[in-house]
Amino acid sequence: MAVARLIIHSPDGRQETDLGSDTTIGRLSRNRVHIDDPLVSKEHCVISLDKGGNYVIKDLGSRNGTFVNGRLIRDETLLKHGDSIGLGATSCIFMCRDTKELAPEASNKSEVILSTRPASAMSPDLFLPESEIRDNAIIRSDYEKLRIAHSLQRDIGLEFDLGHLFDRILERTFGLLECDRAVIMMPDEKGELVLRAFKMRPECDRLVVSSTIVRCVQHEKVGIISGDALTDERFDTSESIMIQHIRSSMAVPIIYEEDLLGIMIIDSSAVVRAYSAKDLQLLTSVAHHAAQCIRIAQMAKKMEKDAVTRERFQRLLSPDLAELVIAGRLKVEKGGQSRIATVLFADIRGFTALCEKMGAGQVLEVLNEYFEMMVEVGFRYEGTVDKFVGDMVMMVWGAPISHRNDPALAVEAAMAMQEALTDYNRKRVSEREPEIRAGIGINTGEVMAGYIGSSRTMAYSVIGDSVNIAARICSLAGPGQIVISHDTYAHVSHLFEVTKLGPLSVKGRTKSVKAYQVLGRKGPARLSDLSLRETG
Repeated sequence: MAVARLIIHSPDGRQETDLGSDTTIGRLSRNRVHIDDPLVSKEHCVISLDKGGNYVIKDLGSRNGTFVNGRLIRDETLLKHGDSIGLGATSCIFMCRDTKELAPEASNKSEVILSTRPASAMSPDLFLPESEIRDNAIIRSDYEKLRIAHSLQRDIGLEFDLGHLFDRILERTFGLLECDRAVIMMPDEKGELVLRAFKMRPECDRLVVSSTIVRCVQHEKVGIISGDALTDERFDTSESIMIQHIRSSMAVPIIYEEDLLGIMIIDSSAVVRAYSAKDLQLLTSVAHHAAQCIRIAQMAKKMEKDAVTRERFQRLLSPDLAELVIAGRLKVEKGGQSRIATVLFADIRGFTALCEKMGAGQVLEVLNEYFEMMVEVGFRYEGTVDKFVGDMVMMVWGAPISHRNDPALAVEAAMAMQEALTDYNRKRVSEREPEIRAGIGINTGEVMAGYIGSSRTMAYSVIGDSVNIAARICSLAGPGQIVISHDTYAHVSHLFEVTKLGPLSVKGRTKSVKAYQVLGRKGPARLSDLSLRETG
């Protein structure tokens, strides 16, 4: 069985009444609910219980209309718990609960909670048009509240620090509304609402956060006015921090679009039912603006973090891969990881002799131009920069991102690097500058990949015997040559023309290494086929 009640806020004050099967509402005293409001018609509307046990409201041809949740009704309209009803300068809240739901509350009357939908501009109990206001004191009070609200919005508009933002919001809220305590709660990493900021008057020595109100706002995402919220013994200190004699409280959700960013709660110990629907609208407005500022601050922080992350990864990965990592579509795992990778070393030949003919500034300029060119080409073939050592650059394919054919990508990149150097040298020769020639060595094999360094400075790198072999092969490559190991050749023999070199001795290894010089492609390069990433 449903028990319904109407809470009425009229120019004469506040009243509550239980609803029967038919409840007429109007200005004449013969109505079951009599409202002394000149904007309410003699017989304004009727609330009835239909055959299905639901309450419905119907306008009786009133002069100024009947509004439900700010919308003018023209036909019989179903009422739901918490609906706002507007009649002239009067607003009502329709409360309806099943008696089974009310049973637990009946044993404890310490807390009365009124849940209200977000206020509409059409709700007359809130801010009336100037022509309908008869009391100058109301105008002055409303003006002061709106002035403070406007000042708040101006003050917090560009604040990105959440701590400072919350302090300003609570400070202004104390000037906006009569309250002894105010708190802001936000979800932690586990999604639990926790205290993030609070403000209390000096005479208050303890703080209360009603878990009943928090749950209601969190689940229904609507504003709450709580009248006479005395100590609620149903909840122990693990669920709420209790204090005696809380007479009135109000809570609103901090919502951005559909996301609940937090909850704002204020309370007063001085007055029972201290807050009206107008106050709820003001606090809701503050929470709405706070939500926008919180989301902007969160986005600014994320953009700053992404910018740092993007800069770091763009030094290592091609721009496309860096964006995938930042977006979370590709993962770069911390810690050591065994992988099959292809390692490329490119080293300038005769650089020591070149340095003797150039000043330090000129050497640095040439190195930067050389590295810029080589890295750009490597990124084009989705390689990863491992490190720069003197005049040598080391790049890796297969770590941290794997492709369908990393060895082929590495060889394609090496050929493109040599072609880029040829074009670069044409310019240098025209400017009567010495040519920059490089030897490139490539090897494929097992490496250990991961973050290496101290706790303060970490860098992603690969280590292992396969890396040493690649470095040794590079040292044996002449100017303009690309030399690959047998392990790399086994993966790309169908793609490139090579010539077999004599066995190469590698420092630290008893067996010599088979090597091949790359002469050219066997057919046109199909980079789109080569660059497909593995799904695993």
